[in-house]
Amino acid sequence: MNEVRVWAPATVANVNVGFDGLGLALRAPGERMVARKTDADGVRIRAIHGAPGLSLDAEANVAGVAAQSLLQALGAPCGVELEIHKDILPGSGIGSSAASAAAAVVAVDALLGAGLRPDELLPFALDGEALASGSRHADNVAPALMGGIVLCPPEGAPVAIPVPEGLHLTIVHPQVEIRTSEARKVLPTEVPLHLAVDQARWFAAFVAACYRNDSVGAAYALEDLYIGPARAPLLPCYPAVQAAAVQAGARAGGISGSGPSTFWATLDAETATAVGESAAAILEEAGITAAIHITSIASQGAHVL
Repeated sequence: MNEVRVWAPATVANVNVGFDGLGLALRAPGERMVARKTDADGVRIRAIHGAPGLSLDAEANVAGVAAQSLLQALGAPCGVELEIHKDILPGSGIGSSAASAAAAVVAVDALLGAGLRPDELLPFALDGEALASGSRHADNVAPALMGGIVLCPPEGAPVAIPVPEGLHLTIVHPQVEIRTSEARKVLPTEVPLHLAVDQARWFAAFVAACYRNDSVGAAYALEDLYIGPARAPLLPCYPAVQAAAVQAGARAGGISGSGPSTFWATLDAETATAVGESAAAILEEAGITAAIHITSIASQGAHVL
């Protein structure tokens, strides 16, 4: 192939119970990327659509760094040119940089016919993600590559968890910026033992419910006992949005990654729409514009179209 087109999903990291270790892929929104072989050396970013503030310098761009990392590992038999279509806004809290990194390595793998598995592509995508987040946490990148719900243990390969049927998600993205570095600063350095124990129990309950295909049990297990409460003051109107979402029928919800987006779990699309409308109304009353995505969990991660 001389040209490929790739799609990569937005993601929700932490998912309340799994801070820095659990993530899921979304059916929408997603990111599109076009990659072409060139005779020049290295990676070049031809254009970025939808996010004019991002750098066209491949060494200063998540996609460029990830693509270059894999290209070098495969012997760099050609150059690669990328054209990026950003449908996931940077700083949204739903894995914009992870989608770029995942799309880039899937594109290079396809162009060169390497045939690597998603878990084999992960280290190269993490090279790009580290540029954006300053760390190699895989809770966004792994589901962006693998799809579904993914557990990232402290050591070893990511683990795919069964997706319970019937879960719908409402993503509420207020148009404000929360830097990951600032969201990290507000986190507690110590957690009371009883909270740590209960959080571990809820995490286990969530995973067990997924394996039982119990969407209700999975939703109700999404309790966030110390990460979400610490970050909630950073999000505009969060208590009011939470109350409106629950009143509209959300079974659970919380902060996506480090925010500002939030996610709300329901059991049908109609309720998911009502949750989005209620949350948007709260933010609109406060003078804040919000993007609303009515979606579900994507079974497939980044792939060639």
